[in-house]
Amino acid sequence: MNDAGAHPITYTGYFGDESRSVRGVVPEEAILTLHVNGQPLVSLMCTPVQQEELALGFLFNEHLVESLADVKVLELCGGGQCVDVWLTHDIEPPRLRTITSGCTGGTTFADVAQTQHRVHSTLRLAPALVTRLMEELARSAKIYHRSGGIHTAALTAGERLLHVVEDVGRHNALDKLAGLCLRAGDDMRDRVLLTTGRISSEMVSKIARMEVPIAISRTSPTSLAVRLAQEWHITLIGYTRRRSFRVYTHPERIVAGES
Repeated sequence: MNDAGAHPITYTGYFGDESRSVRGVVPEEAILTLHVNGQPLVSLMCTPVQQEELALGFLFNEHLVESLADVKVLELCGGGQCVDVWLTHDIEPPRLRTITSGCTGGTTFADVAQTQHRVHSTLRLAPALVTRLMEELARSAKIYHRSGGIHTAALTAGERLLHVVEDVGRHNALDKLAGLCLRAGDDMRDRVLLTTGRISSEMVSKIARMEVPIAISRTSPTSLAVRLAQEWHITLIGYTRRRSFRVYTHPERIVAGES
């Protein structure tokens, strides 16, 4: 069985008044340092799978690259603890770093409240497809089913999941999705984004950067996320269960009878 992203551990389990030693796994967490043009840019706490995609997606979502054509070298090094990136252009590392509300202390250089990201799309979804896609996301969470304690995210292509990623950080998961799409040449526009994590303002900024018009979560958006999604014309859906969900912004995209 592939245990990438899951770390084996032995713990003491209590069952009523009895205890015994149990072999299990927990989510793996490691530090990944991103070097750009020979200089360290940022260190990210992440699940050490798809690190190159994470680095590429982070650079894209931070507006430091526009496409894979901006990248000359992208390689994992340092025993998996570093991604070395050389670009076709120089960058000036932003001075202001924001520690986000991510569960592992996400990082962004953007002032999301000042960024303009209006998403134009005619995409519509039927209510039944909203819940069906989230059920498929749950079934696709391979590391989560092994270890628990990890976020899953996906982009859809019609009624199927195009890319599925997992990470201890919900922000990292969105960066991995962007990186996967850039490397595969897959368009991110007019997709549906699925996530198990809370949708905060910097998550909405990444969603808008990817030009995704609909984001579905199993939990809640924050107040600033709702405000930005309303301004940027993104449909935010939360608390998605088997037969119910909540649409916080732009409900006109959820239409009975649509495919």
